[in-house]
Amino acid sequence: MVEAKNILEVQKFVLECNDMLSGKFLDLGKRLDKFLSVMTKSEDIIEFLGECLEGFDDEKEFEKAFSYDKKTGVVKIDIPTDDKQKLALFTTIFNNISTQKLNVNKFLDTYFQDKKLTSMACFLEKIVRPFRDLICKYFEVKQTVSAEDVKKQAEVAKEELAQQEKEAEEARFPGLEELLRKLSSTCNQILALLKFEKKRTDVLDDVEFVVDSILSACEKKDLMVINGLVIGLNYVSKKFKNIKHLVEELNSLIYDYYEFLAGEGDEDEALEEEDE
Repeated sequence: MVEAKNILEVQKFVLECNDMLSGKFLDLGKRLDKFLSVMTKSEDIIEFLGECLEGFDDEKEFEKAFSYDKKTGVVKIDIPTDDKQKLALFTTIFNNISTQKLNVNKFLDTYFQDKKLTSMACFLEKIVRPFRDLICKYFEVKQTVSAEDVKKQAEVAKEELAQQEKEAEEARFPGLEELLRKLSSTCNQILALLKFEKKRTDVLDDVEFVVDSILSACEKKDLMVINGLVIGLNYVSKKFKNIKHLVEELNSLIYDYYEFLAGEGDEDEALEEEDE
C-alpha cells in the first residue's frame, strides 16, 4: 500500500482510466495525452511511478517484453510478473506512444492482435486495465470509482482544508473566534441603539455604514481591517453620546487582544531562549 497525500487526484485518474476503458476512439496517441495529463496532476502517482522506474532500463526491458522475429513472423510478449516492474513497463509504453517514439498503429497491429477484440481494445485490456488495477491496489482505491465518488471526496478534501486553515489561524491568532464574537455583539448593540435616533442624518448613515463594515470584516476574520474601521468609528461617532461606551468597548477589546498576542510572543521567545 502507498499512502496518498491527495487521494482525490488518484481517484480522478482511476475515473479517467475507466472512461478510457469504456470509451470509443480512433487515435490512441491523442487519447493518451488526456490520460497522462490527468495522471501527472497526481503527485502521489508520479512519485510512486518514479520509484518503480528507478533502476529500470526502459529500452532493454521494452525489447525484452516485446519481440518480433521478422524471419518467422513470431511475436513474443513477455510482461513482467513483478508489480512495480510491470508499472514501469506500462509507463514506458505510454510515454513512448505519447512522444511518438513508437509508431502506435504498427505497435498495436504487431503485438495486440486478437480474434475477438480489435487491436485497440486488446491494448486497453492488456495494458491500461492492469495499470489501473495496480494503481487501485497500491493506493487502495476501488476500481469502480465513479464521478459521484470523486465529488464526495472533493467535498471531504474541501472540509479538511477548511479545518486545517482554521487550525492554522487559531494557532496564529489564539482566541480570535471569541474576540470576533464579542466585537460582533457590541456592534449589534450599537446598531440597535442607533435605531432610536429620531433624526436621520448623513453622519448617522456614516456611523451605521462603518459598524456594518466592522461586522462584515468580523465574518471575514480580517483583524487588520477591523482595527482600521474601529479607529474610523472613533471619529465619526463623536456626536452620539449614547453609544460612546460601546465604541470604547470595541477599542478596549482590540487593544486587550493585541496585548494578549504580544504577551504570547514574549512567552514564545522566552521558551526559545530556554531551549538554547
